[in-house]
Amino acid sequence: MSISALIIARNEEEKIERTLKSISFVDEIVVVLDRSIDKTKSISKKFTNKIYQGSWESEGSRRNYGLSKCNSKWIFEIDADEVVNNLLKKEINDKIKNKKYDFHYIPLINYIGKKKITNGWMACMAPDGKFCLFRKNSKIWDDGSVHPNYKLNGNKGLKFSNSIDHYMSKDISELLSRFNRNTSLNAKDLKKRNEKLDKLFSKRKIISRFLKSYFVRGGFKSGGIGVLIAFLCSIYPFVSAIKSKQDSY
Repeated sequence: MSISALIIARNEEEKIERTLKSISFVDEIVVVLDRSIDKTKSISKKFTNKIYQGSWESEGSRRNYGLSKCNSKWIFEIDADEVVNNLLKKEINDKIKNKKYDFHYIPLINYIGKKKITNGWMACMAPDGKFCLFRKNSKIWDDGSVHPNYKLNGNKGLKFSNSIDHYMSKDISELLSRFNRNTSLNAKDLKKRNEKLDKLFSKRKIISRFLKSYFVRGGFKSGGIGVLIAFLCSIYPFVSAIKSKQDSY
């Protein structure tokens, strides 16, 4: 059974080579470069000639474009800061042999530097997994600048036992930069949709999100970083709403 790997990237010269090496088992690698100006393209050329360049304001649009360029029966979406280990490779190859299922959920293990952070995350900062292995035409992305929704068609397969290693931030500074970027993109979506912002300024919502991240999702197990993650997750809608009211967004 054939499988295409799809990577959407923008200025990922420091990370993408490790990702590309880890997916050498697939039949086809498709790389979509969105306004990339560093060495990401030249690095990608060592692994594939299916490289497409463009400019997309919507994450959903560029991902749908990438899906249209994949030719295999199965598609594996992977980001440029993610790595597939040998156990996951084997499980992917095993899962796609089953004709009953059309898409699968694969867990993520998020890293800050070399530290594995398995608790406390909320989707606004980093998901704990995603439906990223699916048959062609079984997934379509909605419009949106950051973390858009998507639709899945067909039969849901069994959850994976193994995980993708997600090297999301090399240090705390990069984590904070990720927060700043994501809230700015979310602010654009809020403004575009003419979203009512009153509920996003709720103090109760900030507190409830912190408690959910820190206690319900186990952020307290990660020490000081767990406190920071819970705080960032709690104020994410609030900061996005503030930014959406500024003329620059």
